This record gives sequence, C-alpha cells and structure tokens, in this order.
Amino acid sequence: MTPVTNPTNEAEELYYRALVRTRVIVELTLGVVKNRFRCIHRFGGELQYTPLRSAKIVSACLLLHNRCVSRSIPDPNNHLPEEDMPIEAHVVGAGDRGGTGRQTRDQSIPEFYGRKGV
Repeated sequence: MTPVTNPTNEAEELYYRALVRTRVIVELTLGVVKNRFRCIHRFGGELQYTPLRSAKIVSACLLLHNRCVSRSIPDPNNHLPEEDMPIEAHVVGAGDRGGTGRQTRDQSIPEFYGRKGV
C-alpha cells in the first residue's frame, strides 16, 4: 500500500501515520537482518542470483535471524546500519501501476480508519 500524498481527512491521516509507523518497524528490522547477514546488504555483497533464488536466500536469513533472537544469540554487529536517507523519506508514493492499488487503498481507508461508532 502506498501513502496518501496529502491527507485531507482524519481517516487518511490515521492511515498515513499507521503506514509510516509500520514502515519504520519494517525498515529497522530489515536493517538488523542485513547487518547480521552481510550477503543481503548492498555494501556487504549484493545477491547476484535470480529474484526467486534471492528471495529464498533472504527467507533463510530471516528464519535464521528469528532463531537467533528466540535463542538470545547476540548479533555480532549489534549496531543499526547507517542509511542514506531517513526512513520517512522512503515513504513516498509509488508510481501508479494501473490504478488498482490506489483504488484498493482508497476503499480500505474509510473501512479501517473511518469513524464507525468508535
């Protein structure tokens, strides 16, 4: 889902804030995993495989990371990566790819973020 560029009502503003918070968590989590497994970090060595094989490697890294966390195995690189841009700068509208994503977003906002007896 993409953000609403200029929220015009409370539901759109709530959606935008939730999207930004979610994006921050995802970006931070991916940063931690990229630090632990340098093969998926762009400065540690980009994956030179097909998208399907790369997805399998990333999935394996996520699984191993979750196991490390559940077993309290410390991250040897226990600092967060320095990113080129602040996280909120990543939250920009994606190009319109036919409009179906935007239609789904616009239908979902009032359903999930509108005031319905809250």
